[in-house]
Amino acid sequence: MKTGLSSMLGMISLPGGILALLAFTFSLNAQIIREDSFETVSFSPLWDETKGAQIKTTGGANATRGFASLGSDGGELGGRLASANAPTNGLSDFYLEFYFRVRNTTNRQFNLQIAAATNAPSLSRPAVVNICYEPGRKWGVSFDSDNGLAWNPLPGLGSVRPEVWHQFRFTGRNWGGTNAHYDLQLSRPGELNSTTSVTNQTFNQGTNESSLPRPASHFRFSSASGDNSGFDVDGVCAGIINPYKGPKVVGVDTKTLFNKVMCGYQGWFGVPDDGSSRGWYHWTKRAGSLVDGNAKVDLWPDVSELVREDRFPTGFKMADGSPAEIFSSFKKTTVLKHFQWMQDYGLDGVFVQRFITEVRHQRGFEHGNTVLANCREGANLHGRTYAVMYDLSGLQAGHIEDVIKDWRALRRQMVITEDPAYLHHRGKPVVAVWGVGFKDRLYTLAECRRLVEFLKNDPEAGGCVVMLGVPGNWRELKNDAVSDPLLLEVIGMADIISPWTVGRYTNPAGAARYATNLLKPDQDWCQRRGIDYLPVVFPGFSWHNMYGSALNQIPRLRGQFLWSQFCEAKRAKASMLYVAMFDEVDEATAIFKCINDVPTGTQSKFVTFEGLPSDHYLKLVGAGAKLLRGEIPVKDERPF
Repeated sequence: MKTGLSSMLGMISLPGGILALLAFTFSLNAQIIREDSFETVSFSPLWDETKGAQIKTTGGANATRGFASLGSDGGELGGRLASANAPTNGLSDFYLEFYFRVRNTTNRQFNLQIAAATNAPSLSRPAVVNICYEPGRKWGVSFDSDNGLAWNPLPGLGSVRPEVWHQFRFTGRNWGGTNAHYDLQLSRPGELNSTTSVTNQTFNQGTNESSLPRPASHFRFSSASGDNSGFDVDGVCAGIINPYKGPKVVGVDTKTLFNKVMCGYQGWFGVPDDGSSRGWYHWTKRAGSLVDGNAKVDLWPDVSELVREDRFPTGFKMADGSPAEIFSSFKKTTVLKHFQWMQDYGLDGVFVQRFITEVRHQRGFEHGNTVLANCREGANLHGRTYAVMYDLSGLQAGHIEDVIKDWRALRRQMVITEDPAYLHHRGKPVVAVWGVGFKDRLYTLAECRRLVEFLKNDPEAGGCVVMLGVPGNWRELKNDAVSDPLLLEVIGMADIISPWTVGRYTNPAGAARYATNLLKPDQDWCQRRGIDYLPVVFPGFSWHNMYGSALNQIPRLRGQFLWSQFCEAKRAKASMLYVAMFDEVDEATAIFKCINDVPTGTQSKFVTFEGLPSDHYLKLVGAGAKLLRGEIPVKDERPF
C-alpha cells in the first residue's frame, strides 16, 4: 500500500521446458489476457466447435512430445482463431505467438498462414496471408500473382540460427476490412523477448471469389515435403487484442503533462456481489462484514449520485436508521461517474494505480484490468487523460520481472499506449513507477534500474517517458530514503520524478518550509539534468480505523492546507502537479465527494469535510489547476 507515514517513521524457460502442450485462451469479457493462464488443450485431429480454440495436427506432429515437428511428410499444425462467445465469427484484432526451431538445412521452407472465415477448417481462399522463412531468402510474404507465386521480402526481421529456439509473434489488426494490417516480431536465438520487428504491414483482403473481406478464423504452420529436417513449433498461444474502440470526446491535451493537475486513482475497493469475488476489499481491516469496529476507511464516500445498482448497503447505519452505503471500484458505471466529476470540476486526469503484488494473482489481476479498462473508457468519454502507475509496495526482491511481464501484456493485448486518451509527454507514452528508493523496501535499486532501462529502451514495450515516485528526501539520501548513492543514478535515468510528501508536513507553515528546503532545490537539481519535476500535494491525512492512531492526524483546515500547497508549488514555478488522492478513503486523502453526516458507531470513527459541501475538494483542485496555468492569481487564502 502507498502510505503517508510508514515510509517516514516470479518466468517461462526455454525448451525442453518451453511449454508442455500447445495452449490457447480467448475472451471477449476480459480486457487483456494473462499470459500464464492459458487454457491447455491436447493435440487432436478433430475440430471442437464448442471451444474457443482447438489444435489440429497432421503428418509430422508428435503429440506425445508436446510440440509439432514439421518434417519430411509435410506436417502441419492448424488451429482456429475465434472467441468462445462467438466461435464462428473469427477475430478482427488478435495475436498469435509461438516458439520455433529450424533444422539445419539449406532448402527447407516454413509457412505461417492466416486465413479468413470459411465454412470448413480449411486454409483455402478467401484471404490468406502466408508468412515464410527460407534459409536462402530469409523472411518474406508469399502470395499469388498473375505470373505464379511471388515473394515480398521482409528485411526488418533478423536471421534464424539453426537448431536454436526463437520466439515469433504475429499481431493482426482490422482483419475483415479491405486493408488489414499486421506486425511481426522475432526474438534473438534462445531468448524470450522480441528484438527485431516489421510493423504496419498491409494485407489487402479485397474481395476474393465474390466474398467480402472477413475476420481471421484459421491459422496453419506447415513445412513443404522433402528431407527429414524441417521445423519444430512449440508454445503456441493466441488471444484477442482489445484496444479501445468506443466514443471519444476531445477534452484536455493528452500529449503533454505540462500545465496538468493529475490525481492518483486507487480503484481497489470491492464489495460482495459486485462480480469481483473479493468481498469487502479495502473497506474492512480484517475478514468479515463492514460493521462497527471493522472499518478500515476514515472517510465515508458520497454515493448519492450513483445508480441504484452501484450502491451497496453495509452494517453501518445512518442517523435516520437507514443502511450506510458504499461503492465498488469494480463497477464500470461508478468509475465513469468519477470521470464525469473530473470533467465537471476541471481535473485533467489520473494515474491509475496498478499494484504489482495484486495483479500477480488472478482475482487481483482481473480486478486491476477491469478498473483500468473502465478508467480508459471514462477518460475517453469525458475528455480526460490517464496513465498507468505501478506501485511496487510489498514486492519481494527478485520479482521486478513481474512488472516487466505485466507491462508487456498491457502493451500487447490492451494496446494501452495507443489509446487516444492515454497520457503522453515529450512525444512518448508516460508510465510511472512508485516506490523507488524508500528504505523500507525489499526489492533492490539494481532491479529498479533494470525496470527503468526496460521501460525506456525495450524494442517492443519501451519507448516510454518514465516517471518515478521517490521518497521526499531522495536528493539528500536520508530519512525516508535509502542512503545508497545508486538511488541518484537511477533517478538520473528517469524523465520525471515525483517525491512523496504525504505526512512530510502537517500544516501550511510546514508546507512552506518544505517548498523552501526541498521542493525548490529538488526542482533545480532536476532542471540541470533535463528531468521534469512533479510535486505531490494532499488535502489531509488520517488512518485511525486502519491502525488505531489519532483521528484526523493531519487536519484539512477546511481546504486551507491543500490550497497552501498549491500556492507554494506555483511560487516555486512548478509546471505540473499530482494530487494524492482522488478516491483514497483508507487514509482520508480523498478529494472526491464525501459526506459530513457519517454513519454512527461506537468503535469506528470517521473524519468529515468539516461541514463543507461534498464537492468542495473537487472544486478546490479545479481551482488549483487554474492557478497552475496562471488563469487566477496566487493568493494564500483559499478561493472559496
